[in-house]
Amino acid sequence: MPAMFLLLFGTLGISTAYGMLLLLPLYVQRLGGNEADFGIVMASATVTAAVSLGLVIRYPEALRANVVLAIAVLLYGFGAAGAALVRGTWLPLVGIGILLGTAWAVVYAASPMVMSEMVTDRERVTHFGYLTGTQQLGIGVGPVVAGSLVGGGLGFRGTFLVAGALCVLAAVLVSAVGMLVPDARKTVSEGAPSTGSEADAEPTKGGIVPFKAAMGRILRSEAAFWLAMILISACLFTTLTSFQTTFAAARGLDFSVYYLSYTAAVILSRFGIASFAARYDTRLVVAVAASVTALSVASFLLVGSNTLLYGLASGFVGIGYGLALPAAQAQAVNVSEETVRPRVLPLAGLLFETMILAFPLLAGWVIAGFGYAAVFVLLVFLCLVQAGLGWERFLATRRATGPARSGKSA
Repeated sequence: MPAMFLLLFGTLGISTAYGMLLLLPLYVQRLGGNEADFGIVMASATVTAAVSLGLVIRYPEALRANVVLAIAVLLYGFGAAGAALVRGTWLPLVGIGILLGTAWAVVYAASPMVMSEMVTDRERVTHFGYLTGTQQLGIGVGPVVAGSLVGGGLGFRGTFLVAGALCVLAAVLVSAVGMLVPDARKTVSEGAPSTGSEADAEPTKGGIVPFKAAMGRILRSEAAFWLAMILISACLFTTLTSFQTTFAAARGLDFSVYYLSYTAAVILSRFGIASFAARYDTRLVVAVAASVTALSVASFLLVGSNTLLYGLASGFVGIGYGLALPAAQAQAVNVSEETVRPRVLPLAGLLFETMILAFPLLAGWVIAGFGYAAVFVLLVFLCLVQAGLGWERFLATRRATGPARSGKSA
């Protein structure tokens, strides 16, 4: 339990720092850029993030997960401090964006890996909800705190330095987790089977299936559907969070309304509704949550400059997204074979973070060329695809298990 609290507080620290850096679009505008330019800053880290996560997937046990996480948190802190040094033009932020995007990608992938070492299969959905709920709390509170600091006289640069300091504290907390939790690599090694041939792609001495064979097994399994839903979630999350400050400014709204409403709803869903939803099939939970998300995103087309509608739309997005993502992450692990699981979460992180970084390039171009209404139409379409995948998985499983149940009753 102490290790769990250390991880959650460390997660809160780095996610708050990430939330504070969500003011970067406004800083880019201050330096003479627009949404499309910010999309370039975000996308600059796509390749380096993909390579970094590829290494984590290829060598999932080279370092303990909490060590990988602590290093990534420190690098994000360096990037935040670097952003504070940029003056005159937004172009140097492209270099800073590479460091920030790469570090956050590894943070996102490594955090559930650390949590996964502490819990059982049955607990995984609930505890992933705790972890991602804590992340969303920080991401939601961060912009509000940063807005207060900027408005209070500290300015953008001083605020980014505060974010860097938070990262140092978070890295210390995450590092301490390793002293309280047994090394899962030793556990896997001790429990690994000692027989099998390479032709059958049996686990290696360390208990992990070879990389190529593992990727094949994962992508041919039900996990592929859940990974696709995680990919779509990334498109939604990155657009709504990254461009929310500029969207609010364009509509004469206060972006704090979005972040506070969204965060409160995510916390409610992951720490409250999730416990109730755990009684039901995870596939059904994801399907319903994705449907709610689609309707909520569509409601942004009707917000205008109405603060109440803005808050309600933000809240319902938080409820739908808050339930769907951790359930999809956990299901991707749970439907995978035991010997490929160490690669599933890094792969999910690779897909999620690559899209987190790359999609703003398209979203920023759409916003700059066609306006915010166009980008919300695009997001609604993606949400409908995600909901369709969720319902397909639920109905397919129900059809598959139906005959078995009938046979038992007979």
